[in-house]
Amino acid sequence: MKNLFLCAVILLTGAGRVRALSVINSKHDLSAASATTGPKAAAETRTCMFCHTVHRPAQRSQLWNRADSAVQFTFYSSNYLNNYLGQATPTMTDLKASKTKLCLSCHDGVTALGSLFNIAPNTLEMTGAIGSASVIGTDLSNDHPVLYDVKPGAGPPTQPGTDAEIQLPPAGDAVKVYGATNRVECTSCHEPHDNTFGKFLVKSNANAALCTSCHQKTGYVSSAHGTSNAAYAAEGAATTVGEYSCRGCHMAHGASSAQAYILRGAEENTCYGCHGAPALPGAKSVKNLFAKASKHPVETVAGAHVNPELDGANLKTGRRHSECWDCHNPHRAKTGTHATPGNAIGGALLGAWGVEPYYTGASWIAATSFTRQVFNDATNYKEYQLCLKCHSYYAYGATPPAGYTDQSAEYNPNNRSAHPVRNSANVQTGAVAPKALAGAQLSPPWNTSSNLGNQTMTCSDCHGSDVASDPAGPHGSASQYMLKGPKRYWPKNAAGALWTLADVKNNANSWSTNLFCANCHPLYANGAWTNNVHEEEDHRKAGVSCVTCHVVVPHGSKRSRLIGYKADPTPYNYGGAGTYDKLVIEGFRKASTRTGYDKDNCSSKTTGCHTGSGTFEP
Repeated sequence: MKNLFLCAVILLTGAGRVRALSVINSKHDLSAASATTGPKAAAETRTCMFCHTVHRPAQRSQLWNRADSAVQFTFYSSNYLNNYLGQATPTMTDLKASKTKLCLSCHDGVTALGSLFNIAPNTLEMTGAIGSASVIGTDLSNDHPVLYDVKPGAGPPTQPGTDAEIQLPPAGDAVKVYGATNRVECTSCHEPHDNTFGKFLVKSNANAALCTSCHQKTGYVSSAHGTSNAAYAAEGAATTVGEYSCRGCHMAHGASSAQAYILRGAEENTCYGCHGAPALPGAKSVKNLFAKASKHPVETVAGAHVNPELDGANLKTGRRHSECWDCHNPHRAKTGTHATPGNAIGGALLGAWGVEPYYTGASWIAATSFTRQVFNDATNYKEYQLCLKCHSYYAYGATPPAGYTDQSAEYNPNNRSAHPVRNSANVQTGAVAPKALAGAQLSPPWNTSSNLGNQTMTCSDCHGSDVASDPAGPHGSASQYMLKGPKRYWPKNAAGALWTLADVKNNANSWSTNLFCANCHPLYANGAWTNNVHEEEDHRKAGVSCVTCHVVVPHGSKRSRLIGYKADPTPYNYGGAGTYDKLVIEGFRKASTRTGYDKDNCSSKTTGCHTGSGTFEP
């Protein structure tokens, strides 16, 4: 009788697959005679009736025999699917007409396994209960989206509603979508009658083959994650990061409820799965860097990030955030950092995005416009573009948050001086000759005589960990301003006092190993100064600090040589209580040679200073 009933169901449902009979003794075989250790009937021996009935079906689809619960479900939603692509969030009406609802009549964790339509009094006595790992529940927001349509295409704005990284399952693929709209159902990936591949999957998921039937992420195959042979233990089996692929970061069921995109953990916690402390062997550990005194606020802001971010709207005050994804695209990033000297991105930033600033002819003003740049290669895109999307008015408008400056103004090429982050010294339009420093005023690799004035640098040449062996990049540092080691103190020394030229002359306060500027500028070597201004005795008096003449924020300045004026505001003016703990200069004129300065080039009415003559820079 059991086999006759089974054959009838197979014929009636059109199930012609050779392996269909493997439902017997699988976890979906709830009959009392089943060899499964899972829940089963106390006495009923028929296998198929727990899902199907030959007569009086509650629903016509699949001659369904399960009772229909009235419970309300919560559906998956995300900024990407619903706002960017414009797909509608599923409704209960969609669910009730779907194949997915059939699966959920057991896996919702609410409907009793013995609650059948064509059994009086509609309930069979069962032993055991469905395991918690098999209960999806009524909240589908942390499961792979179902009841959405697969819509391949160029993506917005060319083809609204479509996704350039989505494809229909290839012809003959075991993964399937349904209806004229190509809708995703539970049975797109699961075959409830066949457990050959485990978890009733329609095919082996080695190398995340189920995922890649529909998802083709740009650049992933050649990315650091896609090619990684790092050992990875998953679900009790040894594999590699590359083989485990999508599954290392995403979970089809039971993903983090605090984050969309079915990630294993909320935001940075997903990355910490491999890049935590300790890190996966072969991976870089970044988690400890975010415990340092100065860092990007990866762990202090949650829930602000959305995908995609196509402009600065989600970076403004009240929405400011800094997550791993803002700098790294896990589907496209490759190994490798930028080449020094140079300001092009390294492979680790591929797939991220930034902004290119554009300026009028005026100096010391923020960029007048920005153009979004997606980093498609490591040649044509610049690291400063990544930084400026957060550290300029592009993100926070005309009023920077406390402690921040508009770096697009500081790197304006029309300024009299700036570190060569956006452009080299020789093309700093607002600078006056001589634009480049002499080779003796720079340390390797910046002192190459054939390239002086044509070199560029990145923000991460100055900002990064205070420990040289830590992963590169501005994750975190024990130093203020996330200054990079080994020489990492500015504007104060390790003892908390402002740096002075007396420190250099007297070899005090470990200036040669601690003064931040000395990373690139020798200042004083073999008993000789590299700048005649620094060797003047009155400049080396005790108490005359570096910030008496130079701006505290050395990105750029209105004046040459990063000189600041008394009237400049904080944070460029240190503004200390002592006579020389603040900017005191009121006029400065760049000399015609790199070391040709005298008293007339500089003017200040502060006690102990001198008043110069002639025309000074504005």
